[in-house]
Amino acid sequence: MPLALRHAEIRIQAEHVWLDAFLGFAPDVRGLVLCAVPHLARLKGARETRVCKVLEEAGFGTLLLSLLTPYEDTRDPDVRYDISLISQRLQAVTAWIEHQPVMGDMPLGIVASSTIAAGAIRLASQEPERFTALVSKAGRIDLAGASPLRQVSTPSLVLIPGNEPDLRHATSAAYSLLGGEKRLILVEGASEDFIEPGSLETAAQAACEWLGEHMPTASDLAPLTAEESAPFCE
Repeated sequence: MPLALRHAEIRIQAEHVWLDAFLGFAPDVRGLVLCAVPHLARLKGARETRVCKVLEEAGFGTLLLSLLTPYEDTRDPDVRYDISLISQRLQAVTAWIEHQPVMGDMPLGIVASSTIAAGAIRLASQEPERFTALVSKAGRIDLAGASPLRQVSTPSLVLIPGNEPDLRHATSAAYSLLGGEKRLILVEGASEDFIEPGSLETAAQAACEWLGEHMPTASDLAPLTAEESAPFCE
C-alpha cells in the first residue's frame, strides 16, 4: 500500500542564502533521500520529480533541492564549480534535516547531479556517517579531487550517460580512485540531462535499487512515539 506522503514547498537556510526545496515525507518512510541539483527554476513539477516519485513508491521520503539560488544561477555561472561552497551547503542542509522531528533520526541517502556530486563526495569523505548511501547521476565526481575520492567509505553508485564521451572519460578515471563499496552503471543512449525516452526512469530505478540495498527497511526502524510523530518543522 503506497505511503500517504505530505508534499510541501519549503526553503532551507544555508548561511546567508535560502535554498528552495520540495519535500515529500511521512513519519513511516524507510529513510530520506536528498535529491540535489545545481538549480531548477521550478521544483514542483520538474523532471527530477520523476526520480523522486520512483523513490517514494519504494517507501522513501524525498527532498528535492536546488543548491544554487536563482541569482547565482543566472548571474554567476562559475559558482556551480565552487565545490567547497557546494559541500558547505550540503552540510548545512543535512544539519537542518538532523534537527527535524522524526526526520533527523532516519537514514539519509543522496542522489546528486552534475557538480553537486563532487560536493557530496567531499562531504562524505570528511563525515563518513553523514550519508548511508550515495548516488552520482551524471555527476562530476572528478571535481571532488583525488584525496576525497580515495577517502570515501560511503557505498556509492555512479551513473554515467552513454552519449557523453567526455563525461564518461572523466568519471571513469575518478571512479578508479573512489574508495569504499562502489558500482558504475552506463545508461546507454542517454545524454547528461537524461531527456531520452526511458533514460531518466532507468537512472531512477538503478538509484532506487542501490539505496534500497544500503538503507534499512521500515521493519528495521524503532517504532515511533506519539511525540516523535509530530509534523516536521518548516
